[in-house]
Amino acid sequence: MRIPRLLMLLAAATVLAGCTGQEDPAYEAVWEPDDALQRAQAALKGDDASARRVRFGAPHVGSGMNERLETSGDNPYRLDVVCDSADVQRVTVVLTREASKKQVEVTCAGTAGKHPARLNFPAGPPVTVTVAAAPSDAMGLIVWELKTIDPANVQGCADEIMGC
Repeated sequence: MRIPRLLMLLAAATVLAGCTGQEDPAYEAVWEPDDALQRAQAALKGDDASARRVRFGAPHVGSGMNERLETSGDNPYRLDVVCDSADVQRVTVVLTREASKKQVEVTCAGTAGKHPARLNFPAGPPVTVTVAAAPSDAMGLIVWELKTIDPANVQGCADEIMGC
C-alpha cells in the first residue's frame, strides 16, 4: 500500500512543479488571430458617443486591403486603423479621393494600450483605402472602422486627404 501513496505524492509534486506561473516563452510569442482581433477592437473603442460605425473590416496583412468607401451625407467621416502583427513592423495606409492622396504609416506591434491611426475627412466622393499585401506567410491583421462623427467632435485636421 505504500507504493500507490508514494506515486500519488510524486504525481502531486510533478503537477505542483508545473504550476509555478511561468509559461514557456515560445508559447507566449505565438500570435493568435482571435486575441489580435480582441486587442484591436479594444483599441478602436473611442470615447466619442456621437460616432456611428458605418463599416468595419479586418483583413489579413498577407492579403492587404483595397476598399472603396462610400462617404456621402452631411456628417464628416473618420477612419480608424490598427495593425496587430508579430511579423510585420508597419503598414502604409493610402487614402485616395479623386486626385488627392494621403499616406499614413501604422505601426503593427501589439495593440494593447495603443491608439489607432485616426483619419478625418468630410463627406463627399468615395474614398479608396489601400494597404499593400505583406508576404503571404506573415501573420497579422489590419483592423479598420469607418465612422460618421458629429462636426463639433472632429479633432485635429478636418480633411486628412486634402491636407490642412
